[in-house]
Amino acid sequence: MMVVVDTEKAAPITGVASVSATFENVSEFANRELPKEFPKELTDEIMNDEFQMRYRSEYSKAVEDKVFKNESTPDEDKFEEYLLSRGANESEIQLLKARKNLQTIVGANQHYEGNGLTLNTGAVSGNKYGVVETLNFERNKVGLQTMLENKAIKIVALG
Repeated sequence: MMVVVDTEKAAPITGVASVSATFENVSEFANRELPKEFPKELTDEIMNDEFQMRYRSEYSKAVEDKVFKNESTPDEDKFEEYLLSRGANESEIQLLKARKNLQTIVGANQHYEGNGLTLNTGAVSGNKYGVVETLNFERNKVGLQTMLENKAIKIVALG
């Protein structure tokens, strides 16, 4: 199944905010929408190429080592224990946990590139990047039924 979203119809229902997935845009969005969780001083440290490489490495290794029961909702305490076992200091742990929280709340997973393009993780095409990436933050969580009733989505059967 594939769900196609009509963003114009969905926006008033979900209160969605969309940003091009660059370090700068996602940081500004997080600073504006969630200033207590993600103040500018924090996003300046965790939303850049250098830190993203560190986060990608640590988070991917944690996934590979099956630290999380569910990769899409990683347990913060398990991540902290794992980072301690790998020799991270308290400052590094706090920054990596903050980055994990940004992933959980806003998006921008371990594969996030910060350049506005989707990293191609498949080996088939040989291209490093895929489509232009946006992060969509829904202020109001609504179910598929509500979206269907408002003709904001279409569900397509594949195969």
